[in-house]
Amino acid sequence: MNLKEQLQRFDIKGLKSKAESLFMGSSDILGVDIGSYSIKVVRIEKQGTGLHLTHWGNIPLDKGESSPEEKKQQAINILKALLIQKGIQTKHAAASVSGNSVIVRYVKFPLLTKDELRATLAAEAEPFIPFDINEVHLSFHILNEIVEDGQRKMESVLVAAKKDVIQSRVEVLEGAGLKPAIIDVDCFALENVFEATLDPAQNAGSTLCLNIGHTVTNLSIIENGITRVVRDVFIAGNTFTKAIAKTLQCDVVKAEEAKKANGLMLDAAEKEKALQEGNRDALGVSQALAGSLKDLVAELHRSVDFYLSQGPERSIGRIVLSGGSARMKNLSKFLTGELKVPVTVLNPFSYLAQAPEDIPADILSAMGIAAGLALRKNRDWK
Repeated sequence: MNLKEQLQRFDIKGLKSKAESLFMGSSDILGVDIGSYSIKVVRIEKQGTGLHLTHWGNIPLDKGESSPEEKKQQAINILKALLIQKGIQTKHAAASVSGNSVIVRYVKFPLLTKDELRATLAAEAEPFIPFDINEVHLSFHILNEIVEDGQRKMESVLVAAKKDVIQSRVEVLEGAGLKPAIIDVDCFALENVFEATLDPAQNAGSTLCLNIGHTVTNLSIIENGITRVVRDVFIAGNTFTKAIAKTLQCDVVKAEEAKKANGLMLDAAEKEKALQEGNRDALGVSQALAGSLKDLVAELHRSVDFYLSQGPERSIGRIVLSGGSARMKNLSKFLTGELKVPVTVLNPFSYLAQAPEDIPADILSAMGIAAGLALRKNRDWK
């Protein structure tokens, strides 16, 4: 795949021409979430008037020490095996990126046409990007036109991702025999799911979405269908596990098991019972989690305060959790108490015509990004 094709495919939004789809063949996309803990795949197909889940998979990666090249080859092997195991024939795939190598900025450009902005994007974007502009792929989405200081401008979302990160995703997909169609951003993939699951009758302010993955928590604030804040916080599932391992003085494998078995204890009676029973592991896990979660809440407050400072009419009405740690015992209750808004756990398939019955509850919330990618359509970036 040449540079021009990669730039075209690194896209965050887009509208698909119906006429174009007739000549381009199937618009089906396989959503592939290449995480640091596991690889998830989802294929969603429109049948009649409803959407149906036709394929899904979730396979953990080896947690041993290995080089980036070894990790990439492992991901290719797992994805290739998963496609064979599930009998997935769809070849066009969407993946996504996040982390330190991805920058999302909300900026105001001079009023230009899309073609004009596309032609001058590097020059317009350079002041906002903390990377060498030659080392990144750029994409944009125009939100609306505004007038500021008497000048007409465009409020836009600007995204920059390091070329090596994009290339790595492309190589994993191609190595597994797939054709890369779209490289998205984790938070925007989750926005697709949020839009699909949203009840229009629930108008209770903006929504804070938290995707708590293995190494990164993707944070976004969605206002009236538009993501207004995007941030990656490096306090996530593995942070919790390492804190437990330190407290219990055990290895990370046992710490992970202890985290899943115990979770947080918020009720005084529950803590007293554990104390009387001498359940030191449960007490230690809860203590370790509480410390790490306080750090996460501090980061959430910073992002929320930044959002609220942009207008007196802004408010956070709810929090939606996703990711592998979303169902950790008492996490929703803890965040509700700390942030004073209701917290729910995302079901990334609640909008389907028929609810899938074979996805374990502890995996369901981790499928959000893959589901959001699967809701894209081939060549919708055009």
